[in-house]
Amino acid sequence: MLVYLFQVMIIFSVLYMVYQWMFSKLTFHVLNRNILLAIVPLSLFIPLLTQLVPPIVYPIEEIPQLFEHITSITTTQVAPSIDQTLTAAPFNYLALLKVIYFLGVGMCVFRFAMSIYRLCILKKQSTPINSQGQVLYEAPISDVFSYFHWIFLPQGVVYDPLIIMHEKAHGQLRHTIDILLIELYIAFFWWNPLVYVYRKALTSVHEYQADQYVLQEDVKTSDYLQLIATSLEIKKPHQLYSYFNTPILKKRIDMMTKKTSHHRSKLTYFLVLPMCALFLIAFTKPIIENSIVHDVVQKIENIDVIQEIASTDGVPSFAFPVEGSSKQQITSFFNVNRKNPITKKSKIHSGIDIRAALGTPVIATADGTVFLSREVGAWGNIIKIKHQDDYETWYAHLKSFNTNYGKSVKKGDVIGYVGSTGNSTGPHLHYELKHYKKSMDPLPYFDQ
Repeated sequence: MLVYLFQVMIIFSVLYMVYQWMFSKLTFHVLNRNILLAIVPLSLFIPLLTQLVPPIVYPIEEIPQLFEHITSITTTQVAPSIDQTLTAAPFNYLALLKVIYFLGVGMCVFRFAMSIYRLCILKKQSTPINSQGQVLYEAPISDVFSYFHWIFLPQGVVYDPLIIMHEKAHGQLRHTIDILLIELYIAFFWWNPLVYVYRKALTSVHEYQADQYVLQEDVKTSDYLQLIATSLEIKKPHQLYSYFNTPILKKRIDMMTKKTSHHRSKLTYFLVLPMCALFLIAFTKPIIENSIVHDVVQKIENIDVIQEIASTDGVPSFAFPVEGSSKQQITSFFNVNRKNPITKKSKIHSGIDIRAALGTPVIATADGTVFLSREVGAWGNIIKIKHQDDYETWYAHLKSFNTNYGKSVKKGDVIGYVGSTGNSTGPHLHYELKHYKKSMDPLPYFDQ
């Protein structure tokens, strides 16, 4: 959810800044209004529409989680504080962020609902009057404003017909619907400061449209500008309503006196289309090829024994993986039920652990091809080699590598060095043997 909200914020912010840079000074008010309104659904749906774009195929080796809890693998005693560090539960910052986010949403929605409720109360307290075929409402307010087709006037005050015409234009152009939709959007994205600047830009376009509507009714521009000049007392307007007297009076005057933009400028609006296409590509999720490796230990939760192959006939022979070492150095055997030091749950050990000094050479136990050689979370530095007949060997917690992805190795080649990377409490090698992705006990297959 947080990733989605962040993606929406990025798209919204970029598109709005493009509007502000390229379109806000143009006199095409209908186009500007449509562009501003389109930013909201585009920002909401582009992250959800990335499935329509052909996915980017990217081969990824997925390694299951591994928690090693090795003791007595060196002559020096491992400090018990390491286990205590592993068991400490980290503070859940994501949960805190979600709480803060939903508190903000709740406050914004409550304020939005209260504004509509107060308007309904004001409507009941108002006195309807008929003026030139238009129903107006006298109410205990300080300034004229409109909401949908309702036009509210202060009690006992006579307003110029041009002001009433201006407010009537807001109703006919359905500006209130825009404002309500934007207020709901702001309620869910209150933490993005650009949404408040965006709201001001949209209400400015509303005023430009209403002014243009009045001037098209055989009204002299000079008379209308004079009326605006006499309305310089600016009050803080309510965000849900449309006012004649707004804090953007100077911008309205500038826009009315500005020369009409050339029609060729409309071509610049098409730049929004390639930008949306770029966003679709940017947020397209890669898919994983069929080279994913699944850990059988995590797939069979209620099975006590990992599947083994009983017969060793016709299988490759494997060397012992640590140079100069033997089975006597194994500290943890295959198929042993061990407690996970993180979750405190018991897990079946899917390989063997071999203690050795830091930097001891690790060798390839059979001929094959390296298909993974990198650092992977709890496994630390890990090498995986594919052998004939779908056999695989895994070598984890290495200090460093002596081979790379795609390299062919021979039995006995040094491929890395014993280390203690990943979730490990001391230098050792975690070694696994798999056949058709099934974990096996490697002991019966060693040469020695």
